[in-house]
Amino acid sequence: MKIGIVGRPQVGKTTVFNTLAQSTAEIGGYTSRGQINLSTANVPDERLEQIAKISESGKTTPATIDYVDVAGVTKSEMEHAELDSGMLAELRTVDALAHVVRLFEDERVPHVDGSVDAERDIESVALEFALADLQIVEGRLTRLRKQFQNQKLPEQQSEIRLLEMCQKTLEAGKPLRTLDLSANEEKLIRGYGFLTQKPLLLVCNIGETQLQAADEIFQRFRKYKTAPQTDVIVLAAQLEMELSQLDETDTEIFMEELGLHESALERFIQTSYQLLGLLTFFTTGPVETRAWTLREGQTAVDAAGRVHTDFATGFIRSETINWADLVACGSYPEARSKGLLRAEGKTYQVQEGDVLLILANPTH
Repeated sequence: MKIGIVGRPQVGKTTVFNTLAQSTAEIGGYTSRGQINLSTANVPDERLEQIAKISESGKTTPATIDYVDVAGVTKSEMEHAELDSGMLAELRTVDALAHVVRLFEDERVPHVDGSVDAERDIESVALEFALADLQIVEGRLTRLRKQFQNQKLPEQQSEIRLLEMCQKTLEAGKPLRTLDLSANEEKLIRGYGFLTQKPLLLVCNIGETQLQAADEIFQRFRKYKTAPQTDVIVLAAQLEMELSQLDETDTEIFMEELGLHESALERFIQTSYQLLGLLTFFTTGPVETRAWTLREGQTAVDAAGRVHTDFATGFIRSETINWADLVACGSYPEARSKGLLRAEGKTYQVQEGDVLLILANPTH
């Protein structure tokens, strides 16, 4: 999973990035055009160690998330519709966008527009991304119409009709994620990486003094959750970044004092997984216990392909058990004797927390 962190300048984007990625990227006045921060973060998962004990694994490997932090969208870019091309190219490769919205007040960090107005910033960035998508749509339509003006090739005509629908949607001020597309239509435009088609997580960045009002702030912005593929979380990025730099014991003490029940990283990941329709499955053995990410609805063959492409090609079946059942049994033989270890075929849809032992024919 790859998530792009976006927003206006001086809203705390890089602070959020540092918190999530356990990074130390420069913050405060970071507006260097073309500069992009990249990092890969492990997904915390307490289940890994418990499963590893069953197999006496030599190591554990968590799932990972790639984070991309780009420079803020400036007023000059908005006025001239000239978003950085390198930034756009990078963002078109991500699976989802995390739009950091500033709600904290800090005289030391003046807002680029002179005042803190979260709704204004949400609309501003959404408009810029819509214009960037519209530019791609109009350019592609011009080329297709010119290239196939005297031909009636079904595939090209289908793409033209779909792009015309995208054009009307964007011109109406709506993001492409609001369109209900078929699987074939999704495939036709997947390569464009439209920004407004990507799932969107609005990250309301509050100050430490606003912690007590976090629920109220969430209620204020939950209206955005009604839009397709959109979700909202509230966090205090500066505080969370400082907590992430402490050792585990000190972090727990401070979180308890502040009334925080889980870290921003945990909440961000949980919400991202839900937004993208992702789940975690595990493989385990004496060498390694590993967590893998899969989309909801994908099959055992898809899971086998995540582990190794040859496993998908030569797939026979998977021996499957829920992680909690395996841990409760204490061993595979005990799980098998209780009938909890199931043989699943190619069409089995993998469930959250499944532990898979994949059986496949060797390929050459």
